Amino acid sequence: MSISPLVAPSASTTVIDILTRLRDLAVGHGDRIAVIDAHRTLTYAELWQAVHAAGTGQRLGDRIVVPVAARPTAATVVAAFGVWLSGGIPMPVPANTRMTLLEPLLQQTDEIGHWCQPWRAHLHTGPGGRQITVTGGQPPTSSPVAAALGLTIGGTALLCAPLYAAAVFDTAVRQLLLGGTVVLRHEFNPRDWLDTIVETRADWAVLAAGQVMALIQQQDNLTGRLNIATGTLRRIVLPAAVPAINVGYLAALTAHTGAAVTTWYHAPVYDGALSTPGAVPARLTPLPGVLLRTVDPAGRPTPPGVAGLIEASSSSGATAHSADQPCTPAAQWRTSGDIGTIDGDGRLTLHRLDRARLYRASAGPADTAKVRVAALQQTLNAHPDVASHTVHVVPDAGGEPRAHVRVRASTASLTPAALARHCAALGTPCPAEHITITSSGEL
Repeated sequence: MSISPLVAPSASTTVIDILTRLRDLAVGHGDRIAVIDAHRTLTYAELWQAVHAAGTGQRLGDRIVVPVAARPTAATVVAAFGVWLSGGIPMPVPANTRMTLLEPLLQQTDEIGHWCQPWRAHLHTGPGGRQITVTGGQPPTSSPVAAALGLTIGGTALLCAPLYAAAVFDTAVRQLLLGGTVVLRHEFNPRDWLDTIVETRADWAVLAAGQVMALIQQQDNLTGRLNIATGTLRRIVLPAAVPAINVGYLAALTAHTGAAVTTWYHAPVYDGALSTPGAVPARLTPLPGVLLRTVDPAGRPTPPGVAGLIEASSSSGATAHSADQPCTPAAQWRTSGDIGTIDGDGRLTLHRLDRARLYRASAGPADTAKVRVAALQQTLNAHPDVASHTVHVVPDAGGEPRAHVRVRASTASLTPAALARHCAALGTPCPAEHITITSSGEL
């Protein structure tokens, strides 16, 4: 077959490695399936040709961050690789993002240095509002991170979470560069998810906490599908959320699927830490090349077992840097604002995802309400007696948005007061008078 030449003007070494690996796969394993979405299937040869067609229409310097509308389709993967081929840095963003609002942030990327080996940009919200972080840490062609996650050469990864999430996008790229298959699905439904595992023989999957809940709640109606699907499924990765979710549901997920379950703490600015299948799910070991520590409010490292702000660095230099900051070859400590403790063996216990709190400091009332609802939903998911729930935001007399919760309880002992105490303990207070509990009927 004919393979188009590699063209990546002035790209970093990491980007050249990414493109070289993809081209080599197209040459040596062109008939292997690379990407499957709901509408099409691309082999590695077809993927390379599509990438070449997408990337040769423009020439970018590798200081240019290019937003890519992230949809669960092969076209998104093609677009990202096309940006690399044209010498730029792809930044997956939600498909409904107003690109004009990103222009001021994109103008801040001019100071990115070539030595940083930038290969992916991520849009996230920090203490100062929206920021672009440029990754120059563990490249996707490096195998230790992929191996730690349980990805395998020639394996098949099923992704139902959004591709604009840094962890999901990184996983897709790492799996492809291993010569494996990436299966993209638009939305999660337990029955369809299990059918997809059977159809594609997926051996690796990532699930969000809410998806885990739905799978476990519907298990009695899915017994036959579970038995068939889990014949090939080896590993399920669950992004770290409220710790109670991880501890309470990972054991059930393992019991009902038979797959090894791993919790992945992936912050926007570093690769983070991972739990060991079969071990304590809340105890996380740093991924290869990642250094972790916790600090107090003054920035001083805290001793083992004392809670503090989680910071990370890279043993090979800066893991990531903000696009409006110059690169430096020295390893730098970065934080995403989360709280945890580190024991004497360097393992992390995540106490609280505090990014929502940082966001609330700079967001408007509408965005603030969205963040609070998301955090409250996580907290409700973490309670073992909550079978299902809905959260509605209603303005009070002063116009301030307030969350009102309706819960279907699995036991008669759950009371609004008890649930309010549970919410307060996990940092998402909801007054008892805003909580309605029922044992049946519509929510």
